[in-house]
Amino acid sequence: MKKVLIISSEYTGHGHKSVHTALLQGFKSLYKEEIECKVINGFTLGGPDLIAAERLYNTCIKYFPKIWNNIFRFSFKNKNFINKHNSRTIKRRFIKIIKNYNPDIIVNVHPMFSGSLLNVIKKKNINIKFFIIITDLITITKLWFDNRADKIISPSNEASEYMIKNGIDRDRIITFGLPVREGFDALLKSKEEIIEKTNIYDTLKILLLNNSEKTKRLIHIINGLYSRYKCEVTVVCGRSKKTYGKLQEFFSSRSYSPNIIGYTNELPKLFHQNDILITRSGPTAIIEAVNCLIPVVSMGALPGQEEENPIYLNRNGLGYNTSSTDDIFNKIDLLIANNRENLIKVRENQFDYYGRDVREKIVKYIAGSIENK
Repeated sequence: MKKVLIISSEYTGHGHKSVHTALLQGFKSLYKEEIECKVINGFTLGGPDLIAAERLYNTCIKYFPKIWNNIFRFSFKNKNFINKHNSRTIKRRFIKIIKNYNPDIIVNVHPMFSGSLLNVIKKKNINIKFFIIITDLITITKLWFDNRADKIISPSNEASEYMIKNGIDRDRIITFGLPVREGFDALLKSKEEIIEKTNIYDTLKILLLNNSEKTKRLIHIINGLYSRYKCEVTVVCGRSKKTYGKLQEFFSSRSYSPNIIGYTNELPKLFHQNDILITRSGPTAIIEAVNCLIPVVSMGALPGQEEENPIYLNRNGLGYNTSSTDDIFNKIDLLIANNRENLIKVRENQFDYYGRDVREKIVKYIAGSIENK
């Protein structure tokens, strides 16, 4: 049986874990008896400092986004320094895993471990194929890419062109898109079905996905939605028990109340049940929405690797960027005007998007590279 070793993370946002989960599902579905997969959290290969850095990520992006932006920019100018430092830290545990597991290919889905692992592989003359799957969408740190990788699977045409302009060989890059987990698939199979089954007249159903947002802002958005539209609002708070509790307390005394949900495994179902998604423009949330054909209204983006994602939404007709919190309502107005004409148009654009339904394509490509080894 062939073996795939996936290097990922657990606590640096949702995207890396989502992508490695999608890969596991794809390999299980297509190659259950032929290919075995093992996922390693790359940060656990290092010492306490690297593990602590992973755990601080969510706190940093929620409370100190400007600091995170500086860290992101630092990685552009100090790629070699970061890779060299990480290589020393992770070398011993990484080599031990290679010896014990003996993989046929390594698939990296986190930027901290592209150059650093390749340093170890080349120095120790380890003969194993190395693929990189980039989990950001447009603005990608140079830590992601390295000409020593056998292949770099790109999430977008723009990311591919950016890498080529920055010295990556064109033949090392293959552009698929971002793979998403099972369940995030369109239930409608044609544009005719989209037109027929899009909610035109009934109560507007809006899904608000919390991505480390401050509770005060969420309350402002929810109040604005109920004051302007005949709607039902569902709020997913994620793992933030504090946000969940504050929203429950605030709306317990109101005449209207959203459906407030904490952490849930039912996101695909919620994406299919609602008409509009309001979310920060993380790459995973955007592409999951596109796969489910639910228009996206951006409520901002993390400085650094997410900052161009809202523009990408506009440019590809997948949703709308916003200039402020109140602009969210202006963009919803655009979607629902003229019997929700633009809502249908955005769903049709999502249906045609080149980066949709790529999980199996990527898995087949990786499997083919192993068979040709």
